[in-house]
Amino acid sequence: MALTDVTYNITRPGSRNGGANIQELFVEQYTGIVEGTLERASKLTPWVPMRSVKGGATFSNWAVGESTLQKVVPGTTPDGTKNDFAKNSVTVDTVVLARSIFPMLEVFQEQFNVRQEVGQEHGTKLAKFIDQMLSIAAIKTSLLTESTFKGSSASGKPAGHYGASQEVLQSAADAQDPAKLYAALGRMFVKMENKDVDPDMDDEILMVSPEVYFTLSQNEMLVNKTYVTANGTNLDADVIKTYGVPVVKSVNFAMGKNISGHLYSNTQNGNYYDGDFSKVLATAFSQRAIMAGETIPLTTAVFWDEISKHHFVDAYLSSAAGSNRAEFAASLLLP
Repeated sequence: MALTDVTYNITRPGSRNGGANIQELFVEQYTGIVEGTLERASKLTPWVPMRSVKGGATFSNWAVGESTLQKVVPGTTPDGTKNDFAKNSVTVDTVVLARSIFPMLEVFQEQFNVRQEVGQEHGTKLAKFIDQMLSIAAIKTSLLTESTFKGSSASGKPAGHYGASQEVLQSAADAQDPAKLYAALGRMFVKMENKDVDPDMDDEILMVSPEVYFTLSQNEMLVNKTYVTANGTNLDADVIKTYGVPVVKSVNFAMGKNISGHLYSNTQNGNYYDGDFSKVLATAFSQRAIMAGETIPLTTAVFWDEISKHHFVDAYLSSAAGSNRAEFAASLLLP
């Protein structure tokens, strides 16, 4: 007796409206997992705007020197005064990728949502990478003793542009003393104020390691506050009393570390993202201190490769960051 030829009208849950791509909706689900995880895990993404870099690899910021006042003398036509101009540029030239590859058989045998778990891991890893990249740019800016902009003025920079501020602890033991640590931060902020930077009004944030954060909190130097970023995002942050600067802590920031072989470092950018930051305890910076951009925003893909007979799960992006207005950055350093 011949076997009955049974044909089933199957449902493809990953197909959009019965389309040919049976994984299209799975890709959307995976994208949401990665993006959501990145947004939750990244500490600096809500604070630093990322401009879109299209039609070229390099993006620039222009600097305008301050104007000069003069008095009007009766009978004399006032002459014009000169403003200097300068430019600072950053280049996006590297793509970073998180990729997971699954053999064909194991995909059918999996007992939990592999895409969800992988998406969370990809999002977390990329969030850590972005935080490290942005913190490196902020720290390097905070260590500059001169403005990044060079003009034609006698001082070598547009008038009104200055270097960053640095405050050095009197001893390494002061890093463990909440009162001395807090006082040192105050001296650092005073140096910024003397360069016409208001740490509170200019939306500065203070990056610290968990160790520095808990040292400050021991002396009740922190208060909880809902902070509104420049793009209108509401964030819960801790604020140093009297200074009004939100404190952001993370183990993924570059302070206290010696970084080499960074994925974004190359000969073209002078290995910009490498550096010895082991003596940096805390770094304050605002959006004006650094410039950040991306040519490829966070992009994800889930696809089957017929040649290798494997499933691929990707998440990738291409971005860059660099120094902009140095006077809007400052660091507290170990001796």
